[in-house]
Amino acid sequence: MASEGPSTKEILLDAVEQTIGADFLKTIEPTDVSNVDENVKGPAITQVPVCSTQLPVPPVFQEAMERKNGLWDIVVGLKEHIPRWVPGSVIKWAAWRAGFKSQDDADYAAQQLEIAAQKWNEANVGVTFEWVPLAKDATFVLTNGGANGTTLARAFFPNGEDLNYVFVYSYAFSQEWKPHMWNVFLHELGHVIGLRHEFAIGDVRDEMTADREGERAVRIGAPDPMSVMNYRNEPPQLQQSDIESTRKFYSMTEDANGKNPSIGMTQVIDYTPR
Repeated sequence: MASEGPSTKEILLDAVEQTIGADFLKTIEPTDVSNVDENVKGPAITQVPVCSTQLPVPPVFQEAMERKNGLWDIVVGLKEHIPRWVPGSVIKWAAWRAGFKSQDDADYAAQQLEIAAQKWNEANVGVTFEWVPLAKDATFVLTNGGANGTTLARAFFPNGEDLNYVFVYSYAFSQEWKPHMWNVFLHELGHVIGLRHEFAIGDVRDEMTADREGERAVRIGAPDPMSVMNYRNEPPQLQQSDIESTRKFYSMTEDANGKNPSIGMTQVIDYTPR
């Protein structure tokens, strides 16, 4: 049987390396998080945070595209289904140094993401996160997104792409939010495993937000204004309701006829992390 050729991810990363050099693909290993004080507080948070759904370009690729126009193109969007990783999946991640103002900032961001990943792993919701040293082995890469107003970060939903990105923006390094960056990543990793914003449906619209999200969303369990997936002018925390709903989400299986599980009238589609 013929061996498989390189993946799209490997082709892309090889093209970047050939264009701008391997140094631009340097990754960061998270430092030990066992002694990190998670109760450190910054100045009072006076503004509700924002989680963006607009896709920027990672600094690694920005540099490559400046030298070789048309290096890559990508389209991201939600379809008429509920995306989920195959239950039991390990979602592997790496972190790029390029784009951060300093090595300290890059190391700090990777450390904070590792804290958030461990929190989700400890919750035992049906999928786990694991750091890997190379982007070619990762499902997603943590990368700097630069300045984007009061937006803190951006993630993605489960999908079949070879490589995805979690962006952390400059505002996440502000005095108010830097001590709570791991809380921000708790929220973002919720998106990564398939969770929408708590207010996306609009059934708690008056309590949580003035606007609904336009894309399809369905609810599992009762609404919780304290959910890690809600916006508040305080750092998000993983709630027991988040854990129980996510466990329920990932415990859904095919019916006796082999039909995919559904929530309401919306079918759940499983993706395998690449």
